[in-house]
Amino acid sequence: MNGPDLFGKLPAVRPGNAEILAEFSALRPAGGFDLIMADPPCSFDNWSAAGEAKSAARKYNCEPLDWIRRLPVAALAGEDCLLWLWATNPLLPEALQVVADRGFQFKTAGTWVKRTTRGKVAFGTGYVLRSANEPFVIATRGAPKTTRSTRSVIATYDDGFHLGSRDWPRGTITIEGLARAHSQKPEEGFAACEALMPDARRLEVFSRADHPGWSAWGDGAGTIAA
Repeated sequence: MNGPDLFGKLPAVRPGNAEILAEFSALRPAGGFDLIMADPPCSFDNWSAAGEAKSAARKYNCEPLDWIRRLPVAALAGEDCLLWLWATNPLLPEALQVVADRGFQFKTAGTWVKRTTRGKVAFGTGYVLRSANEPFVIATRGAPKTTRSTRSVIATYDDGFHLGSRDWPRGTITIEGLARAHSQKPEEGFAACEALMPDARRLEVFSRADHPGWSAWGDGAGTIAA
């Protein structure tokens, strides 16, 4: 048996593509999913041991880009499907590569501005610039039908201005929401997906929290509260 790595985490035994494809086939509804949200746990080189201590690898299993690129996510998709792919600023080129590998066509991109419970910008680390956001890429396969009435969401933090405001801009692709557990995505992102495709069969790949109306796949599914 392999021992723990340098940072005290036991290495996971990852299934091969044939095993994953079998899992995907069992999960896939007839006709496939209409909307897939994915948050690939891509390995990332840090500058220092201090940065490594705060890295994603300390929280959950990360995988090399080649493994993520080969993951047969397209097998889960319906003929007409929307992909919402979370990314990071340093790995945006790789995110677009993953989109193409999965047979989707890039359409647009947005960003999640991270906020504290007091409504302040939640700054993290970064390269050249400190990051306070997380980008996402939206891509399609076929012609998924999206609504046009709601394309923005209300912030959940209370800064005395946004909460409950009726003047929140329509048509925005900027999400403002709380920064919570490591890699936990904002509820506003899920609400935006549900508003864009209210009748869609929805799946979250590399899920960490359960959401009503969503199927989930990943070894971290259900490990944190939504």
